[in-house]
Amino acid sequence: MSNGLLRIVETQLDLSLRMVEGEIEACPDALWNEKAGGFVFWQQILHALTGTLYWTREEGTLFEEPFKDREVFPELEAPPKGSVAKEELRDLAGRVRSQVGRLLAGRDDSWLAAPCGAYGGITNADALLGQVRHLMYHAGHCDSALRERGEAATEWLEVRP
Repeated sequence: MSNGLLRIVETQLDLSLRMVEGEIEACPDALWNEKAGGFVFWQQILHALTGTLYWTREEGTLFEEPFKDREVFPELEAPPKGSVAKEELRDLAGRVRSQVGRLLAGRDDSWLAAPCGAYGGITNADALLGQVRHLMYHAGHCDSALRERGEAATEWLEVRP
């Protein structure tokens, strides 16, 4: 079966991850640990990446929140007690990319329509497209925080012919 649809979804997920990674680079140090829109700037990025890490893990794989020993609350349920550095979020983004790559390796379009392993009631396409939406929501939130402070927003990335 063709891999056309899978490649489209994979490309959109990659673009979304790249835009979130761009927020790490765009954020000035003075804003990194400040609240913006109710959450510490880096906590938004951690939340977005942690969600993708959760939803793209292989069925039966135990999920462990990154930096759990620091009380950084990736689910945004409380203000963080600890902190996460830019380099650590860059590394986490790399981990997410690797995991997504392993998940999609050897898959084809029919896999997109198949039930999503441990998550019941949704397809693999639902899980992946949900991550595209989730990543972009948080990239937009971070862009707004940057603009409110007179900083440049990250570049919008899209497929170019």
